[in-house]
This record gives sequence, C-alpha cells and structure tokens, in this order.
Amino acid sequence: MAATPNGADAPQAEAPYVPRLVLWRNRVESSTPVVWWLPIALIVASEYKLRKRANDQTLSGSVDPFIALELLVYAVVGTYLLIRLRPRIRPHVIVVWTIGWCLTAAASTLYSPFPVLALVRGVQLVIIVLTVLQFVNDGDVALARRFAHGYVVLVSVSIAIGLAYVAPQSGEQAGRFTWLFTHSVVAGSMLAMSCVILFAMWLTHRVAQLPWARWVYALLLIVNLVSLVRTRTRGSIGAALLAILVITLLWLRAAGKRDLLVSAIVVVSTLAFTVGGSIVQYYLRNEDAEKLASFNNRTEVWTIAIAAFERRPLHGLGLTASRGVFLAETGLGGAHNAYINVLVDVGLLGMFWWGGLIVLITAAGWRVRRRARRTPGAEPLVFDTLAIVGLMVSQVVNGITAEYMGAGVGAAALMLYLTGAWVVIAEDATDRIARENHTAALASRFERRSRPRPVGRARPVRPSPGVGVTVQSPQDSQNSQMPS
Repeated sequence: MAATPNGADAPQAEAPYVPRLVLWRNRVESSTPVVWWLPIALIVASEYKLRKRANDQTLSGSVDPFIALELLVYAVVGTYLLIRLRPRIRPHVIVVWTIGWCLTAAASTLYSPFPVLALVRGVQLVIIVLTVLQFVNDGDVALARRFAHGYVVLVSVSIAIGLAYVAPQSGEQAGRFTWLFTHSVVAGSMLAMSCVILFAMWLTHRVAQLPWARWVYALLLIVNLVSLVRTRTRGSIGAALLAILVITLLWLRAAGKRDLLVSAIVVVSTLAFTVGGSIVQYYLRNEDAEKLASFNNRTEVWTIAIAAFERRPLHGLGLTASRGVFLAETGLGGAHNAYINVLVDVGLLGMFWWGGLIVLITAAGWRVRRRARRTPGAEPLVFDTLAIVGLMVSQVVNGITAEYMGAGVGAAALMLYLTGAWVVIAEDATDRIARENHTAALASRFERRSRPRPVGRARPVRPSPGVGVTVQSPQDSQNSQMPS
C-alpha cells in the first residue's frame, strides 16, 4: 500500500512577493540624510522677516543685520554642501531643466539694473541648485516625506507665532493674518501649499502608511485652512481649493466622483442661500468694482511689465529687474504674476527653462501616479504623486496673482524645485519596484519549471483478453456453478 503524503510533504502555496519600500525611517533604527532640513533652513532665511524693509532699500543692496543673517545661512548651507557632501549632477530631464533655469537666471544678474541685489540672488540660486542636486542624490521616499512633514510643521509653528505676536501693519495689510513681518501674500502662498500637502496626507493616510495618526493630519489641516482664510489672499485660497478638488477627483473612482459631485452641489447651494452674501463680502474685502476688475491694480502693473518685456524679449532685463521696473510708476515691487515676472527678468530664454520645468514636473507626477496604482507594492506612492500634482496645480494657479514662484529665490520657488526632486525620487522608487516585481516573476517561473514533478502510486494495469488469461462470459460462469 502506497504511503499517503502528510502535511509536510504536501506542496505549500507560495506567498506573493512584496517589494520593500522604505517610507519612513525611525531615528532609533536608522538616520535620514541631513539634506532634508537644508531647504527648511533656506526657506526660513528667505521668508521670515523680523522687520519691515522698504523696496528702495532692498533694491539698493544695503545690508543690515537681518540681511547679513540671511546671507550667513546660505553661506553655511553652500559650504556644507560643497565641502562635506559634494553634490553630483543626475542625468534626469527634470534635474537638467532645474539646473538650466537656475543657471540662466543666475547668469542674467550680469546685466541687471540692480547689480548688488542681483548678484546676491544669483549666488543664492547656485546654492539652491546644489541643495536640489544633493536632495536627488541622497533622496528616497523617506527623505522626501520627512521634508514634507518638516514643511507643514514649520508652517504650523508659524501660525502659532502669528497668533502670539501681531506685527504692526498698515494699509492693505491691516487685519490680515501673517507671522512676524512676513507679507500676508507670502504667508498665504506658504499656507496654501501646506494645506495641499496636509489634505493629501489625510485623504490617503491608510494607503500611504504615514507615521502620525490620521486625526493629527486632520487637526493640522483645519488649523492651516482657517489661517489661510484669515490671510484674505484670494489667489492662494482659490489655488488651494482647486488643488484639493483635483486631488480628490484623482483619488476617487468613478462612483465616488459622482457622489462627490452631488455632495458638492448640495453644500455649495446651502452655503449660497445661507451665508453666501457674507462670504462674498469677505472675499471682496470691501473693494470697489474698478479695483476688482483690475485684479487689485495688477492689470496696470502687467501692462507696464509687457512694455518692459518688449524692449528685451529674448534674455530679459536681468534677475530682480522686475522689483524696480514698477516702483517709480506704481510704488509696487514685483510683477504680481509669476509668468510675467520671468519674462521681464529672464525673457523668452528663461521662460523656456522655467515653463518647461513646470510642464515636466506636472506631467511626470501625473504619469507616476498612474503607474503607482497599477504596480503591486507601489500603492503607498499614490500619496506622493497626488501631493506633487496638487502642489503644481496650487502653484500654477497662485502664480497668476503672485510672482514668488518665478522670483528664483523664496519659499514658492524652492518648493517648485523640490517638487521636481520629489517626483524624480517617486519615479525611481516606482521603477525599482517594477524591476523587482519582474525579477521575482521570472525567478518564480524558472523555479516552477525546474522543480521535479511528484511521483504518485502506479495505476493497476488490467490484462488484455487473450494474453495468458481466459475470459469467461457471465453465462458460462453461471453454468459452471450449477450442480450436476
């Protein structure tokens, strides 16, 4: 009798291969490269003002203790990168376009009408390029996520500072939320990006495998949204809401989109019939129709900017030129539009690099999002790609009324470059997981083919008629058994 195979000898079902994706590093177990906090330091040095400074003082290039502190932070970061880390150029199209834009803008400082300020901005751009290169070289998903968490913590701490201390304000800035002496439009831009990141964290929390509890992200999101509304920066509020809507639509399936549409219609209709008048009045800031039609006098600035661009359309007037082009006629510094700001400062050549960088980052984020959803093991990267697309939507829309993304240096510009680095890191992680899945599938197929087939019990062979055996019919067998 053949032995029956027991449980140990029976074939076991193979567990599916799951690629290992490092999403967060515990400080006790392993350390994250220090490069994640370098952009945070540069943002603080560039945007956090401890005094109010007139535009003519900025353009003259005069140095006070706070400017000296800002330059010192950049110098320390640049020295650390060059001596200790030594960044290398990564042959990726987004990295190449980032370098092309920053170096083109830095070279335009040679013919800027404000040479001292332009030279400082050019050096800062070179240091920013080194930071982005090192971010890509050392970067992985865990590092990019730590930077994102560091940014939202920085903005949330800034909100607490703004609640504790209200700097003296006058004119149109009176009554608008900010922190220290930071301009309310800058604060609104930073808050809009923070809200987009926090919403993506809250929405995709389960799949993204984030380190904090979901209610923490929800609480921070509410605090940031309320603070954003209190800044009364219409461009930033609209950009954040549109980015949140895009993230939601990309996250939901077809049925969920229909439910969202119905819910949105109900909520908007309810608000319109109840507190719609108060919301509109608050959003318009008690301004007359003529001022609203001119986007708060921005169209006047844009007309002057286009005339300045037409004088030198190819390479522009030089970095920081837009800070002074409108000062004499309007009393405003900057084009109040990122796209016009780039055209005035660096011309069509700069727009080729800067505009191409925006298109490349947005397209890459969209493409990697679809791949992450279809690649087994890469599902947590959906959060990263949704945050990237949302940030780009917010930046592109906010750039219509604020020039900071096209200014070269600042929080919005740094976030543009780092969003590009983030999408490169997410794409690398997706490619690695896809390769590991392919290698594991080939190995499993080869193992199944090379595995010997199990030998079972031999089936009994029934002898054929006429081969050494006489086969009796049933009638003969019955006759042989009858008594004689």
